This record gives sequence, C-alpha cells and structure tokens, in this order.
Amino acid sequence: MKHRQVGTFQPQTLQQTTYGPIDGRTYERFGTLGWLGVPYAAPPVGELRWKAPREPEAWMETRSAKEFAASSLQLSRIDTIGSEDSLYLNIWRPDTISSKLPVMVFLHGGRNMTGSGKDFQGEQLARNTNSIIVSVNYRLGALGFFQHTALKTGNALDDSGNYGLLDALRALQWVQDNMEGFGGDTANITLAGQSAGARDILAAMISPLSKGLFQKAAAFSGGLTTAAPEEGEQKSEDALVKLLVGEGIAASVQEAQTWIGTQSKSQLESHLRELPADKIVTAFGSTAIRMESFPHLFRDGSVIPKEGFEAIESGNYVQVPVLLGSLETEFSSFALGDENFTPSINDETLFTDETKAEQYAAALKYGSEVYAGFNAERVAERLTSKVGQPSVYAYRFAWGTQPRVISERLQTLLGAPHGADMDFYTGHADGVAASFPEGYFSETNKPGREALSAAMIAYLKQFLYTGNPGNGGSSELTTWTPWTQDAKTPIMRLDASNTTVEIGMSAQYNEGKEAVMEKMKKELPEETYKLLTEKVFAGRFFWE
Repeated sequence: MKHRQVGTFQPQTLQQTTYGPIDGRTYERFGTLGWLGVPYAAPPVGELRWKAPREPEAWMETRSAKEFAASSLQLSRIDTIGSEDSLYLNIWRPDTISSKLPVMVFLHGGRNMTGSGKDFQGEQLARNTNSIIVSVNYRLGALGFFQHTALKTGNALDDSGNYGLLDALRALQWVQDNMEGFGGDTANITLAGQSAGARDILAAMISPLSKGLFQKAAAFSGGLTTAAPEEGEQKSEDALVKLLVGEGIAASVQEAQTWIGTQSKSQLESHLRELPADKIVTAFGSTAIRMESFPHLFRDGSVIPKEGFEAIESGNYVQVPVLLGSLETEFSSFALGDENFTPSINDETLFTDETKAEQYAAALKYGSEVYAGFNAERVAERLTSKVGQPSVYAYRFAWGTQPRVISERLQTLLGAPHGADMDFYTGHADGVAASFPEGYFSETNKPGREALSAAMIAYLKQFLYTGNPGNGGSSELTTWTPWTQDAKTPIMRLDASNTTVEIGMSAQYNEGKEAVMEKMKKELPEETYKLLTEKVFAGRFFWE
C-alpha cells in the first residue's frame, strides 16, 4: 500500500516517498541534502528481465539512502561490473525550506552500454542552481535494449525491446509522484542527459509515453538516432549463437543456428531467461560507439514511433524548450582510442611524424565538424523546422582549444573533447579531468575555468527556471538568443582563457556529412581521405 505524500518541504534527511520512508545524507560543505540509491522500479530480474519496468514494492522500515546503488550490469574491459538489480535514482536539493523548485532529471552517457547515475553527482549543482537534481540508473546493453521473437508476449511495452528508455520514463513517473514532497515543482521538470543519455532524451521527445512527464529538455552531445527492430533481432541472434558455441551446446556457428531452428518459442524463451546475465552482457560485447555493433532505441511503434524522428514533421512529439550542447573537438576522445591512431600515440610518433600528425588533426577537425553538427545543428534544424516548436538553444563548448590553456600535448590530442563540459556543470573533476590529471585542470587555468563554469551554471539555472537561458540572470553575461534558420549568430560559444571568460553568440555553423566529405576531398591527400572515411569514421552512428 502506498503512503500519502507530505506537503511543505522540511529540510531533513528523513523523507517520505510514496513507497516508504528514506533517510539520506547532508553535504555540509555545499549546503545540500542528498538521497542516494532510491528504488524507482522493481528489480528487473527473473521474470522481469526484458520486461517494461514495474512499480517497486512498498516498505515500512526506514530505508537508508546514503550510498549509491550498484550500476547497471555492464562490461568493464573484459569483466562485468554492476548488477541486474539496478533501477535506482539519486536526488540532491538545497538544505533550505524552499519549495516549488525546478527539477532536472539526468540520464548518464556511455553508449547505452556503460555508465551510472553516480557519473553525474548533483550536490554542488543543486545548490548553484537552487534546483533539485536527480540522476538515474537505467538498464544498459543487452539487458536494456534487446529484441528477440522468442520473448514476444503480445504486451506492446514488454515486447518493445526499449527497456532502458522505459526505465527513464518510469523514473520520470516516480519524480511526478514524489518530487512535491522533496520541495520540487512537478510542473517544471527538465529531462537532461549527456551522450547516449541525450540521445535517449531526444527519443523520449517523440515517444507517445512521454507526454506530461517533462516540460523542458537539455540534450548535451546527443543526436537523433533510432534503429529498426530487425537490427535488434539480428544482434540478439548473433549473441545467442556466440553463447551456444561458448557453452559447448553447439560446436560451430552453423550447428548453433540449426539448434535454434529446432527449438520451440517457449524453449528458446526459457533458455534466454535462464542465461546468467553476465554471460549475455559479455556476448553483446562493446561497441566503440559504432551503432551497427549495438542497435538500440528501436522504432517499435509503441515506445518509439515506427517513423522515428519523422514524427517531428507531423507535430506528434513533446514540444518543449530545448537546450543542445556540443563540443569544438567532439570527436577527439574517439580518435584517441581509435586503432588507427593508438599505436602512434603510444609510441609518441604522432608528435614527430608529420603525416601521422596531419592525419590525426584531420580526424579531429572533420570528425568533430560532423559529430558536433550531428549533436547540435542537425537537431536544432530538425526541431525548428516545425512551426510551434518552442525555443531551441545551442552551444559549442571550446575550452581547451586555445594555446597554453591546457598542455600542448593535450591540446593536440584532445582540445575540447566529448563530455568535457560535464565537469563544468557538476563542479567535479571526475570526467575528462580524472582521465588526464596532468596538464588538463591546473592552477594556471583555474581562474578562467571557474569563471566559465559559473557562467554555464548561471545559464543552465535560467533555463531550468524559465526555459530560456537569457543572460543567466547577470548583466555581465551575453544574452543567449534562440536558434533560428536565418540567425547570423545561431550558436553560443563557451570558452575561456586562463583568466577570462570568452562567451558570445557565434556565426560558426557545422555542415552535414556530405558537405564535409566534399571539403575533405578538396583539402586532404587521398590517403588521408580514405583512411578517415573508410576506417576511422566508418560505422559510427553519426556518420551513417
């Protein structure tokens, strides 16, 4: 039986939810309260594996909410980490009596295969924006996006294959049902996310299940991607074949396919459901952010329309103000891990061999133009082409691209890579900065970096409150104007020197893949053009 919500917010760690009492923690340094590892759905295990999320069971005793729950089961190098029991969220809010605060629900990145709600910790951001920040664990990889005919029941949501996205929508419903008790305004919810989380948000905007669950969206480095259910069927079949051979049930791929053909639907379903979760996750492998390796966000016709993002043209989507983020060298973190470049990075020849250096620089330049354009310009154009779409705002984060702000080596390798903007919001140094502790965040660049962070947070606060970042509530900041098709300065550029913020509306415009390829043909040696188009960029979801 559900408990009744209390009315006015009382600033204490013990709070009531619709399912039972929880006791959180205090962040005295930041003047924030937090509740970690709060269940928003029943554990998706046993019969609930590959099913739409169900409500959690109520509890009577006070539940501790002081530690993060396990991340969703995922691969970490060759091992699995996390748990199949992972549908938990985290809440942070100012330690004040304020009520009717805006709420930002954040979906983490990680290709929809890795990551966790603890990747975006909101104890500082909640105070700095005077808002409630919620981060969410959702199912990933083979457990989050899985299509197989043997699992079909006739229930549209259970059969959708979009379990990770359904988890996010279930978390939003939990927020609707509970956030008033935490002092939140359930009529002012922003659905936000980064990378795969941002792509999930954009998919949620065209989902008929999203209506009324959020009033604004912030997609940081996302993009418009969906997949056909048939692609998911093929992926799950390939994984099953791999598992059958690995388990010794079949001696070869052909024998495995024959075995599958002899099984009834119920036998195959039983076999899939009895498989240990870690074996399934391992069989799916990792993707290196190449969509063809891991189709997800299926156009199933129930969770995501069969026409995908063409739903925008018909106006059949959630029309809300949107904030879009992208980065100046968005592709650099992928180039850094690309097999065509890692040997020369590891042996340092990238810094001494002119050809290798030029090829890497070209990968960053043209790959980032297409990828950052995919994340900002293409989304903004698609949304603003629809009459009635509320304002869309876009930025390009460029910190780290100027000489002498970060080390020369990291400027060459990274610049402003995918995900670098997140630490500027959270106040943490556990993203790009944690991966590169030397030469990235430094005492020298701290004044400009912190001033840029404060400006970005000010803009975000205004967006969370009003749907318009404006001037961030400060006469010293440039007014952020919305994206329009004829704007001379359509995109906000976010940068800083070592000492000073450099922010302003920019005429920068990244073209699409075809136009960039034409430029590459004219500007690059044929060998470099072929390397990039046939190997480095090929198969990446934003290049298709």
